[in-house]
Amino acid sequence: MGKYKLMGLSNSTLTMFQIPITDATLMYSSVGCVLISVILIEYFRIYTMGEPSITVFSKIQRPIQTFLRPAVWVPGLRNLHSHRETWTFKEDSSHQGNLDSILNAINKVIAKDTSKFYWHVQQPAAAVGNETTPLQDSKSFVRIFTFTRAEWLDITEITLSGNKAEVWAFSSGFLPLIIPLACFLNVPFFFFPFLDMGLNKQRMDRIIAEMDAEVQRS
Repeated sequence: MGKYKLMGLSNSTLTMFQIPITDATLMYSSVGCVLISVILIEYFRIYTMGEPSITVFSKIQRPIQTFLRPAVWVPGLRNLHSHRETWTFKEDSSHQGNLDSILNAINKVIAKDTSKFYWHVQQPAAAVGNETTPLQDSKSFVRIFTFTRAEWLDITEITLSGNKAEVWAFSSGFLPLIIPLACFLNVPFFFFPFLDMGLNKQRMDRIIAEMDAEVQRS
């Protein structure tokens, strides 16, 4: 009898502890299903629109991902999904002329793009310098956000100083921003190696090809 009582006690105790576990599992499963449904609905809503766009998840997470950019924390590994160059314009060129040439080329690339990627150009509010400022003291910064169709975020940063532009194009994180909280989930994946399939360099090539100024690349 003692054995059966003990077994009965164990079963009832086990049952008592199973109930909250089961409830928690159902709750997490429900939340997961709702979240996946919201992601799918938002994704298909965006891609039934005529113009390329991004989901609300990417819009919210973009500033955080831009600031953190964990995919480029590790030297060496970041070379797998990034590309750096220096563009040198003619010495007798003007800062504003070089900046206009870059911006016009970017706009042409976006207009001709057939990949349905989403582009957003963060242009300088005002160049540091004016017509009377020496060329070597004039500075401008342009940042280009490019979201793939799966909403991975690639960033191109162009720092124009004098007649030289330092250009860095890179993938910002392992997970796409269509996933809620991906900007934080990408942090523990900072050491994870992945390839950009040459897309960052290809964007530079396309910008250079559309530029109306003579540029030397190094």
